[in-house]
Amino acid sequence: MKKLLIATIAAASLVGMQAMANISVSLTANQIYDNTGVNVAPGNTVGLWYVDTSGGTSLAPTLSLGENIAVGALLTGTTDRIIQVNDINNTTGSPGSIGLSIVNEPYGSGPGTDSAGDLYSLVGVTSGDSFGLIWLVNQSLNVTTAQTGHYGEFNDAAGNFSNGWTLPVSGTVSYDMTTESQGGSVPESAGIANLSIVPEPSSVMLVVVGLLGGLGLIRRRR
Repeated sequence: MKKLLIATIAAASLVGMQAMANISVSLTANQIYDNTGVNVAPGNTVGLWYVDTSGGTSLAPTLSLGENIAVGALLTGTTDRIIQVNDINNTTGSPGSIGLSIVNEPYGSGPGTDSAGDLYSLVGVTSGDSFGLIWLVNQSLNVTTAQTGHYGEFNDAAGNFSNGWTLPVSGTVSYDMTTESQGGSVPESAGIANLSIVPEPSSVMLVVVGLLGGLGLIRRRR
């Protein structure tokens, strides 16, 4: 009984240590394109930083039209939670790029005042979680639902390019997605927004039902 009590106290202490540890993480991507291979520009392309809160490494969410993409939202049908939303950073003559950062943010800290916001009080987000990047073309930063258009997705959960994109227990870490044209090892094709935002299944069903109903009405009239 005494051993069990000591083990419980030790586990609680570890949790407390993680909650107090400060985390600084930076994520940069260069270069990023729209679906036609043109460098993305600010004002119409938004980057989403999301985390798989299940502790798994199967990151490849499918965005639906009208999907909630605000910070804290859980992407439909997944355990992937958005922890940051930002505009694409781009200047004339330079390739499309995005920079995201979590600055001095402890896990489970509650409301914070740092530059990255209250990220780690979000449900289920903890150290060791794998994360990925989504960029949405023809999307405005002040719109919190996915609009019609294309998007790209990249993650390094498998550790093929930068030892795996995971949230640290503590300390400062940096990750990047640098394509071959910029001196990196990521294939250029990985930076293209070649995915399409699809209608929600319920919306598709409504359209199908409407079409079938229309065909039935036409047949009756004949």
